[in-house]
Amino acid sequence: MSMLNPPFVSGEFYHIYNRGVEKRGIFMGKRDYWRFLETLDYYRREPVPMKLSDFRRGVIKMKKIEDQKEMIRIYCFCLMPNHFHLLIQQLEDGGVTLFLRKVSDSYTRYFNTKYERVGSLFQGPFKARLIENEEYLLQLSKYIHRNPLGFRFPHGVWEGENNYYSSYRAYISGKQHPFCDIETIISYFSKTNPNLSYQAFVEETEIEDPTLYSLSIDEEV
Repeated sequence: MSMLNPPFVSGEFYHIYNRGVEKRGIFMGKRDYWRFLETLDYYRREPVPMKLSDFRRGVIKMKKIEDQKEMIRIYCFCLMPNHFHLLIQQLEDGGVTLFLRKVSDSYTRYFNTKYERVGSLFQGPFKARLIENEEYLLQLSKYIHRNPLGFRFPHGVWEGENNYYSSYRAYISGKQHPFCDIETIISYFSKTNPNLSYQAFVEETEIEDPTLYSLSIDEEV
């Protein structure tokens, strides 16, 4: 079993997820997905020289940052039209909370400005589950990467290597991802035997952990 909304401890792994307020969409187009991914990458380290919006506009001269630390490490992600899933590890004390607060604030400001709206974008605080063992870690990665399979988006169907807004694309391509650590989970699987590969694990086997079957974002978030 995994613990819902646990205290955050450095070195531990967590499943983080949230959705839009009133189940509304939080990604209305491709640029929104890419902006959210950029936000994840930008705020995973501390200190940051400025807000992401200022950095992108170039309104403040970039300062050189000494001793910038990785506060959290991202292992899997999946963005859906009205929710997201992350598998992350806290590396520094307070890292998860600080990271998610900055991501939420930054993306909400971007979204509200772009779509001329006000108020909260996400339905309450993010939800977190502690990942207590390696088996659950692997099953969760499968759950996250299977999340969009066969789902029809406004601009088409995401599936397998065509899913640009999931870390699964990097996992099965073997290419290094700009900010997602794929090697830790991939190391549990064969890189030479297709039947024992990570792709076979995700696409050809069922999710074995019963707690993941009951992990409904509609029920919990």
